[in-house]
Amino acid sequence: MDLSLIETLRWEPGTGFVRLERHLARLARSAEALGLPGAEKARDALFAVLPPSALPGISPTRGEIGKRQGHLSTAATEMGKASPHPISPPVGEMPGRAEGGAPQPQPLRIRLELFPDGRIDVQTAAFTLLAADAVWRVKLATTRLSSADPLLRHKTSRRVLYAAARAEFPTTEAEEVILLNERGELCEGTITSLFLDDGTGPLKTPPLASGLLAGVLREELLETGSAVEAVLRPEDLAGGTILVGNSLRGLIRCVLA
Repeated sequence: MDLSLIETLRWEPGTGFVRLERHLARLARSAEALGLPGAEKARDALFAVLPPSALPGISPTRGEIGKRQGHLSTAATEMGKASPHPISPPVGEMPGRAEGGAPQPQPLRIRLELFPDGRIDVQTAAFTLLAADAVWRVKLATTRLSSADPLLRHKTSRRVLYAAARAEFPTTEAEEVILLNERGELCEGTITSLFLDDGTGPLKTPPLASGLLAGVLREELLETGSAVEAVLRPEDLAGGTILVGNSLRGLIRCVLA
């Protein structure tokens, strides 16, 4: 099979990887479904790329926050207690210096790719969280997804449709682009899951049957009861607050541009 599996995680000083177990579990499920070997090596590959300055910040849970146990999930924390709507996490502080002048580690974006031959590539980059009051402009693409395509549920290197949707609008006009399926149902963004806060209870998010990725943040919000699946159409967006999000960035408020 000429495609690879991708997981993009956030690592934070002092607490470690965000939703690590969920990312590893999704990778394992997708690898099994698509017949790719090597997923069991992903955990070690992730820890192997952490810089020496990051190692003192690993938590006793071996670098994971957002565990399934407990009443307060990472997603709930990111939603923000002071706001009636879930929002993205606050901007991280610039890396400081500990006593003695040693530079402190900063948040990292870590991208893991599992190839068909079992090889794993991991890349790291500095990452800055979005401001708590960030608002993204979103537009609806004419590019369509197929609800009958099972590969859409896995995060793979097959990105042609998402790239086409993104290319429909310049980044100066929209930070994200939302795709629909052949029935006109809302599915997801090019890099995010879609949510709607219509004021009636939990967030609404399109079901997998509409044709979309089983997002890690989406999974957590569904399991904690913060979101429920519901078929959504473009006209529904006028009836509430639009949000998009992923495990790397958290939830982000949006306006339809």
